[in-house]
Amino acid sequence: MKNLIIIKFIFLLLTSIPSVSADNTTKDMVLIEKGCFMMGTDKIYDYLAFGERSNVRERPVHKVCLDSFYLDTHEVTQKKWEQVMGYNNSVHKGPNIAVNQIKWQEARKYCLKLGNKLPTEAEWEYAAKAGTTTEYPWGDKINRGYVWYGGNSGHTHHPVGTRKPNPWGLYDMLCGVWEWVEDWYEEFYYKKSPVNNPKGPLDNFSWHVIRGGSWIDDKQFVRTTIRYPGMADNTEDFWVGVRCAQNAS
Repeated sequence: MKNLIIIKFIFLLLTSIPSVSADNTTKDMVLIEKGCFMMGTDKIYDYLAFGERSNVRERPVHKVCLDSFYLDTHEVTQKKWEQVMGYNNSVHKGPNIAVNQIKWQEARKYCLKLGNKLPTEAEWEYAAKAGTTTEYPWGDKINRGYVWYGGNSGHTHHPVGTRKPNPWGLYDMLCGVWEWVEDWYEEFYYKKSPVNNPKGPLDNFSWHVIRGGSWIDDKQFVRTTIRYPGMADNTEDFWVGVRCAQNAS
């Protein structure tokens, strides 16, 4: 009888322990299947708002092939950031607003605390384009139903996920806030980028790349190919946030 009680106790103990699975660690993420795409653009754009004329940093178009990975469905909210980091220095406050004005080191630390990583620049653009070849992931004309930008945001932040997602179920990949990626920024990197799983320049430069544009940017900056060296300080006219990635293998 005593042995039977012990067996039952052990059984109840084992069945009461919560299981940890890949499904739990990738909650609120989208699986991005491996594949190849054409990264960058051959079109000419002006960066006049940033005091520059040429978008040579986005050229030339080049083939990139990536392994499968997971990516956050939404930009990291201030509520989630505070739960993990214990502080919130965002300029524009709100629990469901994307965390903003964070440094690259902070963004990377947040992702690592969750067992994740920052996406590479190539991973970010592959996910943003979502298998499309049109001007935008939704078509060839700006559609305010998909994006908060200078033309409809009222020059203020809005809660994440309040615009339509791209074809792969990712929200606010364009505008919302700029997003940090893992890569160092080098203006002419696209001319020498490897085809398979590029990770950016090997040398350490002054800045890391930010992608996606923000709620304050004009229409000409709403595109999947825009890239910029991010500083995320009070002198900038944009705000920078983050979304995390995770290797699928």
